[in-house]
Amino acid sequence: MPHYHIIFRACDAVFSLHSAPRPFGLDKQTLIKLSFLSLYDAVKDHPHTIHVLGDKLSEQMQHFFRQFPVTLTLGSYGNDESIRQTFRLAMSLGETASGAERWVYCCEDDYLHRPETFVWLTDLIERREEILSFKPRPLWVGLLVSKVASRPLVIHPPDYPDRYLARWRRFSMMFLGAYCHWRQVDSTTFTFLAQVSTFKRYKRLLMRSATGANDRLLSRRWYAQHVWGRGWFGNERVLCLSPVPGLSTHLHSDVMTPLVDWQEVKNDVIKRYAEHFG
Repeated sequence: MPHYHIIFRACDAVFSLHSAPRPFGLDKQTLIKLSFLSLYDAVKDHPHTIHVLGDKLSEQMQHFFRQFPVTLTLGSYGNDESIRQTFRLAMSLGETASGAERWVYCCEDDYLHRPETFVWLTDLIERREEILSFKPRPLWVGLLVSKVASRPLVIHPPDYPDRYLARWRRFSMMFLGAYCHWRQVDSTTFTFLAQVSTFKRYKRLLMRSATGANDRLLSRRWYAQHVWGRGWFGNERVLCLSPVPGLSTHLHSDVMTPLVDWQEVKNDVIKRYAEHFG
């Protein structure tokens, strides 16, 4: 079973970086608590460690995080530096005591998770070869997509609705896991899951993308593009997959993962951890 090392970036000094509206009338502290508690609940039965990177955190939020078995690191980083710190932490990790390589989940503080998140992720990781291997036809397709199962893998847990708009639709591969489909995507935010070795291999690109929190640069240079794109895989491209339906949602009103009752997910988290929402 994989060991998950979660790096949760939290900042309650800024309500919304892009002034986008938040769903359910959430204030920033409640939003952070919901995001963290949904993640904490989803991973609790899996081998894991949690590192909270607190950027300008208020005393109230510091007190909140200290109630949980996490490592809490505090600073006044700013968004760019907190991303760099996240990547440095990921690259500093070694193997677990059992010799297994860690999967690092870089998670921003405004993603709500479904309870089954790490069950589905574990299925993909443990059966990666079985799920991702295939014999492409015709033969010329094989030149583009050969050895997909051995490519560095990045997993992006939400399913953004703009991918279904006409202007953003792309040809992409789809794979069937035990619980969902996994669809190839060519863009993400800075919330994603990858192996420690992948962070180390792409250190230069990751650090460049942290300047200006440039997830567009990261996506354009890192991920394999759709079938008809130039240099579709290339030597340095990674395979990025998102679940359908999604396992998490970005808590911005206009980009929430479709086909999931997120109000019910939110209410279940609040009910389960009511004492933390005083």
